[in-house]
Amino acid sequence: MRDVPTPEHVCDLMSPRPTGGGYRPALDGMRAVSVLTIMLFHVPYQWVTGGYWSVNVFFIVSGYLITGLLLKELDKWGSIDLVGFYVRRARRLLPALLIMLIVVSVAWPRILGDATPSTIKGDGLAALFYVANWRMVLTGQSYFEQFGAVAQSPFKHAWTLGIEEQYYLLFPILMIVLFRMFGRRGRGKILAVMIALAALSALVMAKLYVPGGDPSRVYYGTDSRMQDILVGAALAVGMSMLDRQRLAAWAQRNRPFVVGGGWVVAALTLYWFFWIPAHGWVFYGGYLVFDTMFALLIASVELLPGSSIARVIAWRPLAWVGMMSYGLYLWHYPLFVVLTPDRTHLSGIPLQLLRFGLTFAIASASYYLVENPIRKGALRKLGRKVSTLVPVAAVAATAVVIAVSVNGMRLAPAARAGEGVTVSGGSGGYSLLIVGDSVGFSLGYNFPKHAYPDVRPTAAVDFGCGTAEQSIVVSGKRQPTESECSNIFEHWAEGVGSTKPKVVVWSMGPWEVYDHYVDGKTLKVGSAAYSSYLLSRMETGLEAMDKAGKHGPIVIPTVPCLGQPKYMVNGVNMATDRNDPERAAAVNKILRTFAAKHPKTVHLVDPGELVCPTGKFTEKVHGVKLRDDGVHYTKAGAEDFWKWLLPQVAKWVPGTPKATK
Repeated sequence: MRDVPTPEHVCDLMSPRPTGGGYRPALDGMRAVSVLTIMLFHVPYQWVTGGYWSVNVFFIVSGYLITGLLLKELDKWGSIDLVGFYVRRARRLLPALLIMLIVVSVAWPRILGDATPSTIKGDGLAALFYVANWRMVLTGQSYFEQFGAVAQSPFKHAWTLGIEEQYYLLFPILMIVLFRMFGRRGRGKILAVMIALAALSALVMAKLYVPGGDPSRVYYGTDSRMQDILVGAALAVGMSMLDRQRLAAWAQRNRPFVVGGGWVVAALTLYWFFWIPAHGWVFYGGYLVFDTMFALLIASVELLPGSSIARVIAWRPLAWVGMMSYGLYLWHYPLFVVLTPDRTHLSGIPLQLLRFGLTFAIASASYYLVENPIRKGALRKLGRKVSTLVPVAAVAATAVVIAVSVNGMRLAPAARAGEGVTVSGGSGGYSLLIVGDSVGFSLGYNFPKHAYPDVRPTAAVDFGCGTAEQSIVVSGKRQPTESECSNIFEHWAEGVGSTKPKVVVWSMGPWEVYDHYVDGKTLKVGSAAYSSYLLSRMETGLEAMDKAGKHGPIVIPTVPCLGQPKYMVNGVNMATDRNDPERAAAVNKILRTFAAKHPKTVHLVDPGELVCPTGKFTEKVHGVKLRDDGVHYTKAGAEDFWKWLLPQVAKWVPGTPKATK
């Protein structure tokens, strides 16, 4: 993520063509604010709504600095040493990345256990070869949606590294071509090409973005994100066209305008970081507006490095954080994934102090013990042949470690909106089927087989899909319809037909508590129209299971108290409506109506007596955390749930196994 953060970064000791340049601490200060905002965004804190914009800063600064270095090399030597450039980039980026990939690939699955996402091997290899952004697109790993039943990939943040490295690979070649086409005096034409390509990238983003849909495709895509880097490149080309002395003199004459403009842009940048969510207009040119705005801040501090805004941004502690921003970025996300309240027995500020403190400690060790020595030529002491072979061998060894790191382990299915997942466990003769949403998945995946060896549980669930159609309205805002959720009843029917269950547990509630948009109208939870709608959906689901084959009674847990923390989807906090007890009560009234209509088939149970004994949500019940995000069940929570539920099932299904002692 970082480039040229110290003098030795600019003038590499092993480069046959040192390009010169000076260290600008203000640029590191910009990186510092950005990486800290990204870390806060990934906590996640609700008040950092626009933290995803911080990545733009890294892209813009990289585009600006790398283009400036390439222009200086072209001016001095008349060409670009591609091999030297690639070697410098590899020496700068690979050591820290390889260490992170090896440690996380080996250690994290042993810590996460069977909560390790099944994508971890592919994600690690994609990060190693700098194509993580396209893997995220192809595997549907949303940046903006999360499904709490499954752990997030610790390599999810590597998508930015992919875009950067793809830029490093192709941009120098583009510069060579443009330089040969237009010559030394063709900077104006080169600038025009940069601006045109940035505009084209913004156009691609606008064309590919689906209003109201998950914007991850345009967020991850190299084609749609190259505008950020190209704006920085255009700034470098534009400033190289002007006489530095005259430009400096002009800046001094217009000092109030230049400095004042810098302060205004800095304030606007912070505003975007904290309060501009990822939806709507931001994908129709909003990125280009932000990038251009931030380029003006870079210009301000570059023209007047002694100005008040430049001095504040270049504050030494801030510049130090920026100097290590690459390591901070590499390590913060995997650490945040593994350092959960469950594992640390911490929450709130103490948990974040642990996360941030450990991230800074590892990033500092990486910088001072690995990155800096290698950048200064530590490998050179091994001799030319050995120093050339070491990086190749290191990459190959890392690939092998990633490939074999989870062999033989049980991995959690990847969570993808609308994706039907069937998970089976055990080989007992008592077949139990779980249908519904991801809460049902957490109950099936964490089923305590050791306590019920005679039970054969199967979960046929659909991530991100409720029993009601997935066209919801949150806090008065209509959300995109998940068309992938349209065939959930077929999935349930397949489960019934294949398992012939003695009992079916129908998981629902966390999606049904939202208002729904149906046939052009918003049906509010608690209204007669919504009650009629949800009852019709439940009738359709029951009919699909009945037609699929013989099955035992259907048990529906009512909606207990929910206590989900911030849950951002498409820029809207889903947790506010989800946690509303009045909404849960309204849905439970509908469930009672449905059960009364089918007294011989459908039975309700109230898990609130297990997870909400006081009537209100609490993080732990009798010292045990039963739900990892206030909605989905932990391993301990699932074990308590089944030990609570199956004795009740025995009333309707004789022969239901009892827990072993």
